[in-house]
Parts: sequence; structure tokens; C-alpha cells
Amino acid sequence: GYKRGYEKGCEVGIEKGIEKGIEKGIEKGIEKGIEKGIEKGKKEQNYFVARQLLSFGKMTIQEISDITGLSVEEINRIKIQQDSDKQI
Repeated sequence: GYKRGYEKGCEVGIEKGIEKGIEKGIEKGIEKGIEKGIEKGKKEQNYFVARQLLSFGKMTIQEISDITGLSVEEINRIKIQQDSDKQI
């Protein structure tokens, strides 16, 4: 009677709880993945813009950093890469 119904209710409750937890975990994982993808896309776009601005040769490293949000070190690395590509 009661004991068996209680145990069955607990089993069902636990199963539903696990399903809900998995569902929420998947949703969170997808959200995080989308956020990371967007951030990666923004970073790649900033690198592209920095390369373009460097190739025009009319702006300082600091100005390009201010525009793109990339660090001066990142801009310098891009510049070094571009310079080495030109020598090939």
C-alpha cells in the first residue's frame, strides 16, 4: 500500500528530477557554446579589421588597438606576421 506507493513516487520524482537536470544542463551548455562562438567571431573580426588597418599603414598601433579592442601586443604580433608574410 502506502510504502509501495511512496517508493514508486520517489522513483518517479527522482527520474523526473534527473530529466529536468539534464535538460537544464543541455540548455546551459548550448547557451555557453553560442556565447563562445559569438565571442570567437568578434575576435576574428577584430583581427581582420586590425590586419586591414595595418595594411593601409596610416594608423598607429595604439589607434588600431583602441578601435579593435585588441591589445597593443596582439596588434604587434599581427604586424610581425604581416611583415614576415611580405618577405616570402
